[in-house]
Amino acid sequence: MENEIQQLVLTFFNMQGIKCKESEDNIWTAQIPAKDQSFFNSGAILKFTFNREKAEMHRDVEIICDGSFLFRKIIEKLGSTPKVSRVFIGKQPEIPADSGVKSLAEKMHYQTSVAFNFKVSFNYDQKIEKLYSVVENPSDSSLEINDKLFLLDLEDYSEEPDPRIKLEDPGTDVLKKYLLACQKLEKHIQEEVDKYKKISQEKCQEEMKVFDDYLNEQKFELLQKKENVSFHLYFFQKEEEIDKLINNLDEERKHKIKELEEKYKVKVNISLINVVLLCVPVSGTNKTVNSTAKVIKLKEVN
Repeated sequence: MENEIQQLVLTFFNMQGIKCKESEDNIWTAQIPAKDQSFFNSGAILKFTFNREKAEMHRDVEIICDGSFLFRKIIEKLGSTPKVSRVFIGKQPEIPADSGVKSLAEKMHYQTSVAFNFKVSFNYDQKIEKLYSVVENPSDSSLEINDKLFLLDLEDYSEEPDPRIKLEDPGTDVLKKYLLACQKLEKHIQEEVDKYKKISQEKCQEEMKVFDDYLNEQKFELLQKKENVSFHLYFFQKEEEIDKLINNLDEERKHKIKELEEKYKVKVNISLINVVLLCVPVSGTNKTVNSTAKVIKLKEVN
């Protein structure tokens, strides 16, 4: 997890145009522009680490880890400004000798697969945030869910395509895959949502029981007073007041139920962090794309 967070944070710094380097073992130094200093709550220099032990040894070093304040801010920033990037594999495909294709310019095209990174927030009486990725398998176009971010090893990729290879616009396919990815992710997290709903319901019932006990005490005292009144006009009026107070307790209970239901309601928010389009050159003579999957080098950090 530490390496995964490191990859994400360093990518974020790069996206923001902020220079940073590892000044010493597991401690990084970033030069923060004036416009970004309020976001990082720092001066011109920010020292940070992804290692808790290092942070405990250095009081001037910010810890960036799962659940830390700065990491949550970075995730929120990424989630509020989704990015779409397209990368091209640098390795040229092998052309079968008997294919009749003599150059890359003939019958070649980029095959595009897609990867989505998501942040999911579970909110009830507390807030839990998790990161997921939904990645297209280039061999059969199926979508696979990972309980971690999708990170790409950029050594084999570039941001510029080979001009000799045909580049096709994926068009609305990406949008369709995004909608399918959202549906698949919703199903994937349903068990976890149900778990939080159960926990939330139990807490709601516990708090409601305490409130009911209090109301029952109040109602019992009022009923006792009602039994003690005589049939004098004064006491008749007193009895009406007691009935009104009992009705008020019933209304108070209804309001409390709504309040607790809202407090312990499980709210799930799925936000897109970024989209990566992976373009791999393939030969039009290939009948299958199984060989294509072999040249995609993904970096999945445990």
